[in-house]
Amino acid sequence: MRVPAILRLISVTCTAVFALAAGIHDAAAQWTYRVAPDPYVRNIAVFAGVPSVGTNTLIVSTLSDGMYKVVDTGSSATSTFQKINNGLPIVEIRTLTAIDINTLYVGTDGAGLFKSTDGGNSWSALNGAGGTALGCMFVRSINTDPTIPRTLTVGTACRNNSGFYRSTDDGLTWSRLGNATLPDDVAVSALNRSTTTYLLASSNYGIFKSIDSGVTWATANTGITAPNGTLNAFNIQFNGTAPANLLTYIHGSGMYRSTDTGATWTLSNMGLPTGFAAIGGISRESNTVMYIGVDKQGVYRSIDGGANWALWGNTANPNNNDRTLFTRNIVPVVAGTSYYLGTLDGIAKTTDNAASINGVQMGNSGGRINGITHDRDTSYRVYATGFTLFRLDYIYGNCNAGCGLMDTGVTGTTIDGAAYQDQLNPAIIYVTTNNYGIFKSTNGGASFAAINNGLPNMIGQSSRLAIDETNSLNLYLGLS
Repeated sequence: MRVPAILRLISVTCTAVFALAAGIHDAAAQWTYRVAPDPYVRNIAVFAGVPSVGTNTLIVSTLSDGMYKVVDTGSSATSTFQKINNGLPIVEIRTLTAIDINTLYVGTDGAGLFKSTDGGNSWSALNGAGGTALGCMFVRSINTDPTIPRTLTVGTACRNNSGFYRSTDDGLTWSRLGNATLPDDVAVSALNRSTTTYLLASSNYGIFKSIDSGVTWATANTGITAPNGTLNAFNIQFNGTAPANLLTYIHGSGMYRSTDTGATWTLSNMGLPTGFAAIGGISRESNTVMYIGVDKQGVYRSIDGGANWALWGNTANPNNNDRTLFTRNIVPVVAGTSYYLGTLDGIAKTTDNAASINGVQMGNSGGRINGITHDRDTSYRVYATGFTLFRLDYIYGNCNAGCGLMDTGVTGTTIDGAAYQDQLNPAIIYVTTNNYGIFKSTNGGASFAAINNGLPNMIGQSSRLAIDETNSLNLYLGLS
């Protein structure tokens, strides 16, 4: 697994690690960038053969550093990523819909919906105003209707006024549909449609279905169970040749298939690891070929619409194992041959159907660090959580002075987790993960073991720990 990249100096972002020069405490204090993984890639749009034969243009959204564009020439030396955030007020980009190389829509985590008509060089808000404004600024899914120009539908995730919104004037005005049938706090994770039938996946109520273009909704969860009691649906995809065939991933339970447009569901985990958790949703290549990135366990592929799954690619290749451990989505360029992989630590690609996988470097970009803990006995040593836990031995230097990954025994990514050191027993270190709970080291981070006895199955993201200052045997864990 590769060590996170180091940069010397960039402007401040809230998702990277910085060190404040010792002894400087006035208005001229200077932050110096120290270390962060590559950005958490959320979505990739690929335009093959653009701008010329043999090249591909990628539009990339990240959940930690905004938008990027790159022309992949086939050589990492000449494939330079360009940051395209002009007009975007925040860098947490949740979803991307590309109509063509110039016309792009993105949904943000807190600032609403934005559009570009010049390939990402500039962005404009499409949130409306007043009584017809978009009522929730956390946009999780964007749909356009090619048969009705200027019509947009989005799914949102807020505590209030969340749900399904439609605009018929390209974002100038909005209306929330399904007010009487969708919960006010529904947290939409994905939308999909076939003619007038809409399917909505949510992270708190499971699946909803509308047969009147979103005007009214009904739950469609028959046959779906979740061990932790929460129907957390990541997304929903059409599979097979008939629009009645569907596939969805339910966190904590697994993959489900439907052959009657969501009226009933059947568990379909054949070939997937026991108790697996997915980093992202289902990536669709065709009616029958699907992919899913399994948290720290590689990428799995189905060639029969999700009935059966198998590990994808040559996992005996150490570089492949590194690249596929934290994969969120897979975008085909040439089916059966060429693909791009969006991961928690940048972008990877294969041109031989995953026999070998290589990185497409994202250049001088800021990554996502979720937690920093200083060592009790060595103040210039820190433990930090990015896509995995790592230690920086000299915070005023760089990884050449000592930096190492610390994930032996840790299952799952720590992209939303945090590290903690027992102040009474500094050899004891804890780390919280996405989906797999909490892990403990008694040897300064050389190895970890799970301590999840009594915790719910398939624990969610963003868990936080507190250690009793008077008795470090007492731990308190908050989790989603």
